[in-house]
Amino acid sequence: MSADADHRKHRLRAMTAAAAASLGPIASLIVDQAAADDAPLDEVRRRVAAQVDEGARAAFLQVTKSIAAAPGAPAAASPAAANPISRPPSATPGAPPAAPQPGPGTVDRSDPQLIQALANELSKQMGAAGETLVREAARRCRTKTQLYVRLASAVTDPELKALLMHRAATDISSRAGAG
Repeated sequence: MSADADHRKHRLRAMTAAAAASLGPIASLIVDQAAADDAPLDEVRRRVAAQVDEGARAAFLQVTKSIAAAPGAPAAASPAAANPISRPPSATPGAPPAAPQPGPGTVDRSDPQLIQALANELSKQMGAAGETLVREAARRCRTKTQLYVRLASAVTDPELKALLMHRAATDISSRAGAG
């Protein structure tokens, strides 16, 4: 592995650690997908930031600023130790945090058409386990991209996995073009 490739890999791991503060274990899949086309690290950072809740996005961008800096610039020593925020602060001390507002790419549970379509599609290929998989993933994911990536990581059929990852990439691209 070249020094540049090793350097990029190290920075992507640091970005994954920073994203995990908000996204949890799916962060590695989101970062891998965002970096799959060898985009510059700043672009990868923007793609990942689009998947982070609005309240935690500013903290993620701050923590990863030095990670995406030009080669030779120091990477963040410990993104997890940089105190990323996983929820927006409450307006009133002691009040529960505000719920994130649905935006483009958000899995809106009040309009379950996407979830139902995916459940139907996966149940045709996997039986009842496919529907259960979709519904459980929908409860854990905040965005369509996260949902597609989580489902792709859980299925074994290579064609279905490729289709779901393509949908995730399309969702990322459509929001990157809109933003």
